[in-house]
Amino acid sequence: MAVTEKVTLTLPKDLMENIRELVPSGGYSKFVAEAVEYFIENKRRRELRERLIHGYQVNATQDAAINAEWEATDDEVWLNYVTPYEEKEPDNDANSAG
Repeated sequence: MAVTEKVTLTLPKDLMENIRELVPSGGYSKFVAEAVEYFIENKRRRELRERLIHGYQVNATQDAAINAEWEATDDEVWLNYVTPYEEKEPDNDANSAG
């Protein structure tokens, strides 16, 4: 079981009224804990997303240059070692019955 710590919070009256409408009496602590965990998780995801976007933008020119440098080799591998996909032609006789 998780270790708990008793804290006192001051919330706006209308927010607490909304909580009372949604949560049965005695479940406020669990509700607030879940809400805070949800908020923290979303905040961390947003921050990570922003860091990733920034990193991609900073490295875009260098990544494009590396891609251009290896493009010929990549094309050669595809042409020489990857079997082309050949879709079977539909049988027109089966579709034209009728």
